[in-house]
Amino acid sequence: MDRESWNLLVYKVPAQPSTQRVYVWRKLKGLGALYLQQSVCLLPQRKDLRSHLEELKADIVAGGGEADLLTIWIDEPQQNAMLIERFQQQADQEYQEFLGQCRDFHSELSEERRISNLTFAELEENEVELTKLRSWLPKIRDRDLFDAQGYSQATEALKACELDFQLFTEQVYQAEGIDSESL
Repeated sequence: MDRESWNLLVYKVPAQPSTQRVYVWRKLKGLGALYLQQSVCLLPQRKDLRSHLEELKADIVAGGGEADLLTIWIDEPQQNAMLIERFQQQADQEYQEFLGQCRDFHSELSEERRISNLTFAELEENEVELTKLRSWLPKIRDRDLFDAQGYSQATEALKACELDFQLFTEQVYQAEGIDSESL
């Protein structure tokens, strides 16, 4: 990878109201953008990302801001590698946060087991949490533009949560005197 092309977005939005600034930040983070400094971010040159950035640029300008969307090429392999590493670190931070939520999920199930709170209300509450985990991981993966190492560990952690929840479900059914096999 000697020469890599990048999308560089440099923007300025009005300070007030803050809703546009937050909107722009969320859109960029949702795309997996890497902030080089305030209001300057980078994404790899990919057609889908470029179209999202063009739409965002139009939104910024329509909101009274300024934006430049540039395509840049970096000829230095070390610089490209460093940028890719920063993208991977950014994604790995999200995977670590996800793993923390998985640990919290297991802790919650363990605590409910410890206090024998094996009820349908707890089952429903924890199913909601598992659903959040299931929807969060693909979002992180979409922002993981350079295949960070944390993805495989996060995938395994989600599987472990699903298995723990399945066991918890069986325990709730058993505590409620219902044969889960007949359902």
